[in-house]
Amino acid sequence: MNAIWLIAKGVLIEAVRRREIYAVVMVSVLLIGAVLTVDFFDLEGIEKFYREVALKVMSFATAATAIVLAARQLPREFETRTIYPMMARPVSRLQFLLGKLLGVLLATLFCLTIFMTVYAAGTIYLKHDIPWQLFTQYIYLQLLMMAIVATMSFWLSMILNLDAAITISAIFYLAASVLSSLVTYIFPDLNAIGKYLLTGFVYIVPQLQIFDLSAKAVHGNDWPPLKFDTIGMLTAYAFVYSGLFIGFSLFSFRRRAL
Repeated sequence: MNAIWLIAKGVLIEAVRRREIYAVVMVSVLLIGAVLTVDFFDLEGIEKFYREVALKVMSFATAATAIVLAARQLPREFETRTIYPMMARPVSRLQFLLGKLLGVLLATLFCLTIFMTVYAAGTIYLKHDIPWQLFTQYIYLQLLMMAIVATMSFWLSMILNLDAAITISAIFYLAASVLSSLVTYIFPDLNAIGKYLLTGFVYIVPQLQIFDLSAKAVHGNDWPPLKFDTIGMLTAYAFVYSGLFIGFSLFSFRRRAL
C-alpha cells in the first residue's frame, strides 16, 4: 500500500501543479456568472435549466481531465524512460497501475471538488435551495462514472497511441447519453434478434448515463434521494467495469517488455 500511495501522490502533485485544471475551472466561474444574468430577468424555470446545463458542462470538464490524465500516464513513462527505475524497485506491475489510477482519481476528485464548490457557492448566492442529499449523491455517482472513464482511457492508452486513446474515450463519453436515449427509443420497434443484440450491447458497453443525477440535483424538490440499495447497485456496476478495464490494462502491461 505504501508503494501504491507514493505513486498516487506523485501523480496528484503533478496534476495539481499543471494549469489545465485551473483553466477549466474558469469555465465553471463563467457559467455561474451566466446564471446570475438569467436570474436578473427573474426567469426561474430557465435558471433551473441553465444550472442543469452548468452541471453537465462541469461533468464533461471533469471527464476530460480524467481522460487526459489517465491516457498519458503510461505512454509518458515509457517515452521518458522513468518507468525502468520505478519497476526496478520492489513494485509489481499491478501496484504500479493501481498507484497511477489512484493518483488520477484523486486529481479528478480535486477537480470535481473545485467545480462543485463554485457551483454550490453560486447557487447559495442566488438564494436557491440545494437538495444536499441528492447533491451529495450526484457527486458520488460522478466519481463512479469518472472511475469507469479513467480506467477505460487507461486501458486504451496501452493498446493505442495517446491521441487515439484520448479521442475514443472522449467520443464514448459524449455519445453515452445519446446511446442510452437511442436504445430506449428504438428497442420497441426491433424484431426478436435485434432486441437480443441490443440487450447484449447494453450489458457489454458501460451505460454512463445511469450515473447522471444533474437534473435531480437541480430539481430536488420534485425528486426523492436515491435509495441505499440503488446506490449499492450503481457502485457494484461501476466496480465491475472499472475492474474489467484494470484487468485489461494489466494484461496489456504484462505483455509489454520492459
